Amino acid sequence: MAAAGGVSHRHDGANNKMSTRLLVGIALFSAAMTGIFLGNMFQLMMIGEVNRKKPEDQQISYFWFYPAKNVRIFKDYRSLYPEGALHVYMIISCAVAFSCMVGVAVCMRIIGV
Repeated sequence: MAAAGGVSHRHDGANNKMSTRLLVGIALFSAAMTGIFLGNMFQLMMIGEVNRKKPEDQQISYFWFYPAKNVRIFKDYRSLYPEGALHVYMIISCAVAFSCMVGVAVCMRIIGV
């Protein structure tokens, strides 16, 4: 039928399967996005904990993040909650996200082999 101008339904294994590299890249990207989401949630939780112990005029806003504000959040949280672990969870989440994004770059052949 293909010779008569019809469509051939012959299946090539290479065309119908996603490559392992692509599947690993998708999984790593999903893990990275989860890490970023969790890191953001832990930071928002830290802001809430810090604001709970500060007067109204010294509270930290939940909006507009920049490096100096992040340092302030970490300093205030560690001083007010020396036994707290949210800052550790945030660092771990961000490290996982960064590592996964490096893996995505390798899978996409942006870096490495």
